[in-house]
Amino acid sequence: MKKKKNTSSKHEVIRDEKGQYLKGHSGNPGGRPKNTLTTILKERMMEDVMINDKWLTTADLIVDQAIQLALEGDMQAIKWIFERVDGRPIPMRLELVTEHKPFRVLEIGFKETLKNIADDEVIVIEKDGTERVEKKMEFDTLIVE
Repeated sequence: MKKKKNTSSKHEVIRDEKGQYLKGHSGNPGGRPKNTLTTILKERMMEDVMINDKWLTTADLIVDQAIQLALEGDMQAIKWIFERVDGRPIPMRLELVTEHKPFRVLEIGFKETLKNIADDEVIVIEKDGTERVEKKMEFDTLIVE
């Protein structure tokens, strides 16, 4: 059993006989508030808290907690910290090349893995579609940005 909602809105909702909004009339005239959650989070992160006779921001406490978890071996905390410090690794699409033809396409984010699997040459296909051939011995100095 459906109940009719009594809404006290200053905006009148105008619909056709099928229940659809008429052209030019929004069902949400005020729209979604801008950045309310982000604003609240930023404000709360800067609040000062007294811990052991020392004033710290909430952001400081969160960072300290993440570092403590990372030191205890929590891989998600370790990943979170490094992504904030160094940025996320950029995945590369690679084709491994044999003497005859490419035989495999991989998604790889780390050059160390690349050095271990490559035979002689690798065609590196960048995100923008450009290609280049790299020799395995050059991977020691290969930097993909």
